[in-house]
Amino acid sequence: MAPTATDELSLTLAPYGADPETGQAYPPHPTQENIRQWAREVRAGQHAEHGIPVLYLQHGVNAGGTRGVLTPAIEYLLETPGLNVLIGRKDFADLRLSGMETFFRIIPPELIAEQNVQEHRYVIRAQGGSSTVFFRELKDTKGLGSQEFAVIVVIEAHELSLSMYRTLKQRCRQGQLPSLMLLEGNPPTEGHWLTNLCNPTHPDYDPSLQRITLTSKENWNYMTEAYRKDLEQMPPMWFRRFVMAEVGGLPDGTPVYPAFIERLHVQDTALIPDRPMLRFWDFGLRATACLWAQQEDAGRLLVHREWCPHEVPETAFIEGVIQRTNLWYGERACKDFGDPAATHRDPEGIATLTRLQQQRIRLIYRQTTYGDRIPLINKKFCELIHGQPAIVVSPLCRTLIEGLSGGYHYPTLDEGDALTTRRDQPFHDAVYSHPCNAFEYGMVNLYLPTSPAGQAKRQAESRRIREQLEGAVGTAIF
Repeated sequence: MAPTATDELSLTLAPYGADPETGQAYPPHPTQENIRQWAREVRAGQHAEHGIPVLYLQHGVNAGGTRGVLTPAIEYLLETPGLNVLIGRKDFADLRLSGMETFFRIIPPELIAEQNVQEHRYVIRAQGGSSTVFFRELKDTKGLGSQEFAVIVVIEAHELSLSMYRTLKQRCRQGQLPSLMLLEGNPPTEGHWLTNLCNPTHPDYDPSLQRITLTSKENWNYMTEAYRKDLEQMPPMWFRRFVMAEVGGLPDGTPVYPAFIERLHVQDTALIPDRPMLRFWDFGLRATACLWAQQEDAGRLLVHREWCPHEVPETAFIEGVIQRTNLWYGERACKDFGDPAATHRDPEGIATLTRLQQQRIRLIYRQTTYGDRIPLINKKFCELIHGQPAIVVSPLCRTLIEGLSGGYHYPTLDEGDALTTRRDQPFHDAVYSHPCNAFEYGMVNLYLPTSPAGQAKRQAESRRIREQLEGAVGTAIF
């Protein structure tokens, strides 16, 4: 940072740290410089067309994320007198050890004109006057009252809720001064409100928010060799999230499918022109999933694509699957396998199976238990066909991969907890359970052996559905 002039002194700051031997200030990483440039543009009146500008820095571990968002805030308060700056985190104890500690490493004591330690309020010398920094716990954003801030910095933003974020945004206004918010934190999971705010197709999308990703690789040269080796040896899911700063889940309990090995089972897949498309469906009230797959002549299963929409009405979900099938693969024969619960009626009195039939989709399903599915699928993951894994999942199926890698897991048992029947079943969430359930429904229909009685029952059910489809275009009766 350039020298900071006040009425009495001139200092050179090193907001990104300094070499311990020479004392020379480290330059910003390219992403850190992009954040500074974004803040300068906001101060110049740009980026305000959608409301108060917000920058969300999603970063890896030891990537310099906290300094990345604090530096433009500090530049603003040193160059503009009368500024109110809020720096907060959900819990104050954590803020003291993160945001506050980093702030006071950057700001030398000579620039602190006044301080109220009890109120965590600090008056900082600025060009032509002073500005004020407030450190606050954000657990109860109502405690901010009617305070107004030109800059709000949130440390570990994923710890907050969507309502907290919106409350803070209402407080980001100080007179006619250009106002901005800076959020930082490690990547959240799929479906997190921060992820939704960045998704143009989600109802919560916030066009005033810009997400920037900062990987740990940008700070690689400032880490010890031992620390870098620890990061490089992380499992793939952990590496993507904590080093490459990608959104995703982490195993929290025993994975349902430990036989799935990402480096073995995840490969690019190619469309087989003369084979039908297999679609695996799972339905839900708030989240759904569909997978597109094919079988090679030798029996290998190739899972090509996934679609896991949230908050989509069932009719729109079915239509969306049809549209994506035509877009990705053109008109071709499809075989559909799915959730036996499709026979149940929804609050409107219509069964999912009825809606599928109205679109000329014949869903094949069978009643199974986790005891049927899980051993079968773990066994298939261990099989090789002509030296290649019997199941291959395309890298495009990111949510399914995260789920099979451990996002889809058994509930964690605390010490002393009894292993009840309920706790011996996979944990159901709104992210990973749906694509994994869809995968299970396809697998049991393709690979689970059927008894003679069960085979006769399935054939009879298939004839009944076929007759309904051929005999009427209206609502089928169940």
